[in-house]
Amino acid sequence: MSTGYRLPRAVADRLETALSGRKNAPACLALAHFLARFWSSPRRLLCAFPIDRRALAEHEGLGLTEARVRGALAVLVEVGFLARYEPDPGKRYQRTEGGLQRRAILHRFGEEYGVEFGKANARAQAARGAPALARRPIPRPEPQRAPAANLAAPLRPAILPERPRTVSASQLAQKQNSPGRGVVMGEDRGASALEDAIERLRRGIGL
Repeated sequence: MSTGYRLPRAVADRLETALSGRKNAPACLALAHFLARFWSSPRRLLCAFPIDRRALAEHEGLGLTEARVRGALAVLVEVGFLARYEPDPGKRYQRTEGGLQRRAILHRFGEEYGVEFGKANARAQAARGAPALARRPIPRPEPQRAPAANLAAPLRPAILPERPRTVSASQLAQKQNSPGRGVVMGEDRGASALEDAIERLRRGIGL
């Protein structure tokens, strides 16, 4: 099945030289072409990706059996077209609903082939007149401003403590000698307390 995609000339020449004399060279080239078609774009070139042999078996865009995919994959890793990344020790299995499952082994394009893919992407972008991918500038944080409601509200004067009032000696004596002192709710608390004390005394002595 023709897709219109071709390996960059530098990549194809290097890979064909590395596969020279291999019996499964056609299968290796087919698998390399298939992987590069989907994973060599500028945004995916540096990504690690899984390769599911069962899913690729008898794929209409590949035309290889699972055994041929397995053999071609091993050779592509051996010649440096792909780099193999296994999970760290102790993290090779993950918990799933069906129990422990082995984590997928990831692959990336080898360093030399990755450089050639990058050059090919840059040439293609230049031919289309598209600028190279660049980082987005990080906007500077704007200075925080006070809310509009606070700006519109008038400034309230500070509440100062009340100054103590001076009382003359005559006013103090008059206030202490006032007949209403000690009267709460219309009752003379002083007289009531005295009468209560006398009544308790009478009860105590049996009068």
